[in-house]
Amino acid sequence: MSDSINPKIKAIAADDCADFTPRMFAVNHSAGEKLDARVAQWLDPIEYKSVGCWYLDKNAKTELHFHDFDEYWLWIKGRTELTLRLPDGRADTFEIGPGWIVYCVRGVEHGHTPAEDWGCYQFNSVVAAEARGGHLHKNI
Repeated sequence: MSDSINPKIKAIAADDCADFTPRMFAVNHSAGEKLDARVAQWLDPIEYKSVGCWYLDKNAKTELHFHDFDEYWLWIKGRTELTLRLPDGRADTFEIGPGWIVYCVRGVEHGHTPAEDWGCYQFNSVVAAEARGGHLHKNI
């Protein structure tokens, strides 16, 4: 699916990004990092029934996309090159591995290219009735 930000969903917009860097949305908890409160305030409550565990080979990459809801990746196996792009266009790519959580706030694009076989717990926030499902892509 290809689309722009859903006006019915309160997602981070370009004007909201001044105090953010893409790296703030990925936290290495195993190294003692903590989620920045400015990011945390954007997160909706977790839908606990959404929790799933993925174990995939290194050829299973995820293209850059976003959602109308928050998505979380709790990395448990393997290393990957994570790309995060904010709505204002600033992006960063860096390696993550076990112990990291990626906090994919609504409207923040995210994707990854694995360096090795990988695994993560994936879950999302409660999905609003107006939210579109699946991977959404910016019309650039």
